[in-house]
Amino acid sequence: MEKSRFLAIIYKTTKDKKKIKNIMLNYNVDIAKAEKKWLPVLEELGIKDPDKRAWLSEYAEMHQMNENVGYSTLGNLNGMGAIVSPQPSNVPGQVWGGGTDGSGDIGQNLLPVSMKIAAQTIGLDLIAVKPTASPKIDLLFVDFKYDNNNDESLDKPLVFKVAGNDSTETAILAAALRGQMAARPAGAIIERIGGMTARMFYNYAANTATYDVEPATKTGILEFLGFSKVDGLPMFRTFRQVAVPQLGGVEPIFDATKNTFGWDVVVADALSALTGLTEANVDLVSLMEDHIPGFVAGWNLNTGMNRDTDEHTYPGVIGPDVSTKTVQVGDIEITSALKRTQIEDIKASTGMDIVQKLESVLINELTQTISKQIVAKITELAELARTRVTVPTAKFDFDVTAYLGGVAPGGETTHSVQRKLVAKINNASSFIATDGRVGPAQYLVTNGNIASVLQDVSTYTLNPPAMSKLNTNGQLYPMGNLGQIAIYVDPYQTWNDNRVFLGRKNSVDQPGLIFLPYLMAQSISLISEATWAPRMMIRSRYAIADIGFFPEKQFMAIHVTDTNGVLI
Repeated sequence: MEKSRFLAIIYKTTKDKKKIKNIMLNYNVDIAKAEKKWLPVLEELGIKDPDKRAWLSEYAEMHQMNENVGYSTLGNLNGMGAIVSPQPSNVPGQVWGGGTDGSGDIGQNLLPVSMKIAAQTIGLDLIAVKPTASPKIDLLFVDFKYDNNNDESLDKPLVFKVAGNDSTETAILAAALRGQMAARPAGAIIERIGGMTARMFYNYAANTATYDVEPATKTGILEFLGFSKVDGLPMFRTFRQVAVPQLGGVEPIFDATKNTFGWDVVVADALSALTGLTEANVDLVSLMEDHIPGFVAGWNLNTGMNRDTDEHTYPGVIGPDVSTKTVQVGDIEITSALKRTQIEDIKASTGMDIVQKLESVLINELTQTISKQIVAKITELAELARTRVTVPTAKFDFDVTAYLGGVAPGGETTHSVQRKLVAKINNASSFIATDGRVGPAQYLVTNGNIASVLQDVSTYTLNPPAMSKLNTNGQLYPMGNLGQIAIYVDPYQTWNDNRVFLGRKNSVDQPGLIFLPYLMAQSISLISEATWAPRMMIRSRYAIADIGFFPEKQFMAIHVTDTNGVLI
């Protein structure tokens, strides 16, 4: 369902998966052919994951096109010529001006370094990757909402969500409405996700609520539809009023059986008796999150409307809500410095080529930086997810000390407590599948302490040895699996920071995190005039973007408290 709501302009596919082509500006990449071409390189790098093979082959093909001087510079048919600084073009759509020869005009890319960085950056296993041929990417978002109108004076929505002036007023409003629901006999009306099991009509003039039976006279009546699945805001429904003009230019006659909320009354005034609301913010309801049956004409009739009712009933209106998001790639870079004496003496005494060794160090520095940024973004979204109103408060957290010192059942052992932690993780994973509506968690990131605890659980499986040969000192690394959830250890998360971050790696057209490499690696070398020794700079240009509607719903943070070290 989420796929229909998010369209990336840079991403287009055909129906036949074997013939998928990604059209990036003027580059046409056939992924099947690219994978076959780059298979030996990918096998040498130890890439086994099919998804990673696909995007890395696509990136390599695009990178090779960019690296070729035929694509990088103008007029290179007659040789390199003199190096000339590039000048911006005055021609729309053309980047560089002039027509001089020379491949030195634009810094050359380094494909082998790019492949190595992509292969060794473990963080890329956690998020979707979509190579881009532009430093700016425009993403188009399409949502569908009930009413397809606004709250202007002549065009009021019939279905809407209400928020207070601040979080306190919103919470009071929600509590008051739940109080009205609780006034019914137990089990008569039960709150569901994005709705209720029975209808509820709120009389804002009398500050009372009626249930099940629709009032014949709807003057001063709002129908309460439940709380939004996305943000927990209360949803209301009014009834369409048809004005019948009278002769002589007097005010129209209103039908009391339909008029419930004429919008001459401010929303805050209508709900003030219930909550003391001072200001109300009204928004349309998205049908992709909250399905409202009452918006379909004839929904409350088991066999639908008969012809007479159909001819006198105005159906609800649904329309698209389109917005865009622009993502700009960033730039990270690192440089090296050597002296001639260092190169000569290290070579003579150890046989080491310090220039090549330093290149490997620079590559490792970039891969660690990218992995750290990916983990930081996962952490940010996971912590944001646990604060959402739809998330049960502290439901997934595990305070071992309080559990054992409070109401824990007898006979608890270390392994039983560890198993309860696993139950918390599985519970949070199921919540991601329900609330995010794409699927359960696929991985978790935590510190070495919690990871070693999970190794003691019976459902733990060791990480395959083939996956471990790409690990680099100081890098995020896979440690094994807990059922269907891969365990990754963040070596920079302190040993007493017992937080667990669950996440889901979705495709590029689903909500979540996406990595957009524009230039995975560029190498620039020169001879320093001061030292007459080689200097090297390696840089990378990419973006880590959260995309789709409510991308944080694909993540969850679990806080574990173990003061007495019971878990391990």
